Amino acid sequence: MKNLLIIPCLLLFITAFGQKSEVMARLEEYGIAHDFLDASLRDQDATHSFDITTTTNDGTKNIVNKGHFNPELPVGKRWTLQTTNGQPPSKKEIKKFDKAHNTKQPNINGKVDDASWKIAIDNDNFLGISFKYDRESLPHKYQFLADCTGTAYINKKTGRLESAEFVNDGPLKVKIFNVTELDMNVDYLYLEEEDAYFMEKEYLDMKVKLLGQIVEVE
Repeated sequence: MKNLLIIPCLLLFITAFGQKSEVMARLEEYGIAHDFLDASLRDQDATHSFDITTTTNDGTKNIVNKGHFNPELPVGKRWTLQTTNGQPPSKKEIKKFDKAHNTKQPNINGKVDDASWKIAIDNDNFLGISFKYDRESLPHKYQFLADCTGTAYINKKTGRLESAEFVNDGPLKVKIFNVTELDMNVDYLYLEEEDAYFMEKEYLDMKVKLLGQIVEVE
């Protein structure tokens, strides 16, 4: 019986290796290294300072936060909330912002599961590569991404990564929310002088169960 179990495991390994090889070969056609794509789906190890504007809508109101990230500050204090809806933030708003953004955990980047790389889309304009994150590599508050499938969209004409989309594989939990549908889109900006991609815009749309009702949160 033990010998019989080896065959399906071996077939699974061959299939996964074949899919990764196909992805790597296709990326090579457009001058993109496999490890470069993996690194580009991260935040460049948080070595740059930047400003951020977030808008949250829970179906009743908009909350607009403007903040700043300084990589030279100690971990856990790098994010600073500057205004909320155009006004100086309250202590409660600062505490909520800190909990959402500041972390004391090093190496916060998730690692892509090598066996998950697949060619999802291949048309005249885009090459779409799907992938999944290794759950163990994700910080606790981002582990919901392990229950999603991501797709990286590469423009065939420019050979550049333009965006990525994450869609849930089934019901999941994001913070306090029980989520039935999740769709997250990230737009990337490539800077030649850095030879790196940076997250330019992120949009998250969720349908959540709240007090027995389905509520859309953006």
